[in-house]
Amino acid sequence: MLNINPGKYFYSKRFLIISTSLILFIAFSLFPAVAMGETSEIAGVEYDFSIATDEITDNTLIPMQQFTADTELKINRFAEDYYIFSLEDRQMLIKSGEKEIRAEEKRYELEAAPLKVNDDILIPFKLAKTFLEDDDLAALEDMFETDQINDDEERRGMHLVLAPETRKVSRGDSFEVEVKLKNFTERTASFTFNTGQKFELELLDEEDSVVFKWSRGKMFTQAIERIEVEAGEIKSWSARVNTSGLKSGSYSLEGWLTDQRKSLTAEPVEIEIK
Repeated sequence: MLNINPGKYFYSKRFLIISTSLILFIAFSLFPAVAMGETSEIAGVEYDFSIATDEITDNTLIPMQQFTADTELKINRFAEDYYIFSLEDRQMLIKSGEKEIRAEEKRYELEAAPLKVNDDILIPFKLAKTFLEDDDLAALEDMFETDQINDDEERRGMHLVLAPETRKVSRGDSFEVEVKLKNFTERTASFTFNTGQKFELELLDEEDSVVFKWSRGKMFTQAIERIEVEAGEIKSWSARVNTSGLKSGSYSLEGWLTDQRKSLTAEPVEIEIK
C-alpha cells in the first residue's frame, strides 16, 4: 500500500514555491529589463520587442537583429563576445557582458551591459535609438560617461583580439588561434616591424610561468616591414599553440603585436587543458 505523508508533501511543495520565488526575485534584481511585447518607434519604424516582459525604459535591453531588415544596419562578429555595429559612416564596438563600448574614437560607459541571448545581440534602448537615428552620435556624450581614447595607450582605437578555435583542449593536442587586428577609427593606421614577425603568443600556467612561446624555434625575415590597416579594416593572422608536455589545468593565453612600439596587447584568454 502506498504511504503518503501529507505534511511532508505540503512542506516540500511550500519549499519549492518559496525557492522559485526567491530565484525570480534575485534574477529580476540583478539583471536589467529586457523588452518583450512592447512596441516603440525607432528610425521612423514601429518595432515589436519580443524577448521578455517589461515596460521599455532607456536601459531596457532590446534585440538589434530586427533592425537589419528596415535599415542598413550591419552586425558583424569580430571575435568571441565582440560585435561591430555599422550603419552608413558610423561604427560601434561592443562586448557582451561589458558596459564599456567604443564609438567615434571615444569610450562610453553604459548603465546596462549589452548581452548576447541566443542569436540576438541586445543593447540598451536609448543607445539603440541614438545609434540608428543620430548621424554623428554626438548625443552619446550627453547620455553616457565619456573618455577620449588615448592615442599612445590605445593606438587610436586599434583593437587586438585572440580568437582560439576552442578553449578546452585535451593534453598533448594543439589548437588554432586567430589573431585579429581591427582599425576602429576613421583613418589609416600604420605599424612598423623590425622583422617578419607580426605578433607573439604565450601560454602561462597558474603560477604565471611561460610554458609555451609561439616564436620559439621559428625563423623570421630580418628586414623592416611596414603594414597599413585601413579604417574599418581587420587584419588577421593564424598560429598553432602546442600543449605537448603540459599538465591538466587552467592556462592563460596572452598575445601582443611585435611592432616597434609594442603598443597593442590582447585581452588574455583562459584555456583549460584536460
